[in-house]
Amino acid sequence: MTYELATDKRLALALDTDDLEKAIRWAGEVKGIFGVVKVGLQLFASQGPSVTRRLLDMGFEVFLDLKFYDIPNTVENASRVVGELGVSYLTVHSAGGVDMVKAALNGLREGADRTGNRLPRLLGVTVLTSFAAASEADLVERVSILIEAGADGLVCAPTDLEFIRSHAPGFIKVVPGIRRPNDALGDQARVASPEAAIAAGADVLVIGRPVTASENPRKTAMEIRSSVEFARK
Repeated sequence: MTYELATDKRLALALDTDDLEKAIRWAGEVKGIFGVVKVGLQLFASQGPSVTRRLLDMGFEVFLDLKFYDIPNTVENASRVVGELGVSYLTVHSAGGVDMVKAALNGLREGADRTGNRLPRLLGVTVLTSFAAASEADLVERVSILIEAGADGLVCAPTDLEFIRSHAPGFIKVVPGIRRPNDALGDQARVASPEAAIAAGADVLVIGRPVTASENPRKTAMEIRSSVEFARK
């Protein structure tokens, strides 16, 4: 299955800060260019669920990247809260196992049903992009867990896309570790350019510092969007 997303919905800006006004400013810089914003642990720990409402009101889809990893009961209860927020994506660690991933799905459904929101898509994190390598055994195990549990997709490094496409062709593939040739790598070990990641089968690209640390974030975002549009042709 290929997800035919509009170009802006293929681009997610990582709001990696604990400063609300900075996050809102960054989001404003890419409004109309990137259609998704990622709220991770840092921003969520600082601002809580209210930040998702601010971003939804701005017209963005929200990718809540909390990487839940706990006993199934705890994950189910936390996911129920997330299901009530109106976000589009939630992450869990696939290493938590089938029962935990199923619990997250149950919680999301209950929360979404309670409020009438659209059901968020559940994504399982495979192997973090800060790791220098992902073994085939780890990928097989974690993808198998997500398939058995009924997850919607996964988060993987761009270098793992060929493997993922052959083992989980129907999954949504969300890909961080996006760097252009002159971008600093930071703590990212397995990276690819936006064009290469899209050509390899990525559905959604998560991009943070190349945009937010740029002297002209909006110009950089427009350049990245153009490169993605070109790669899709």
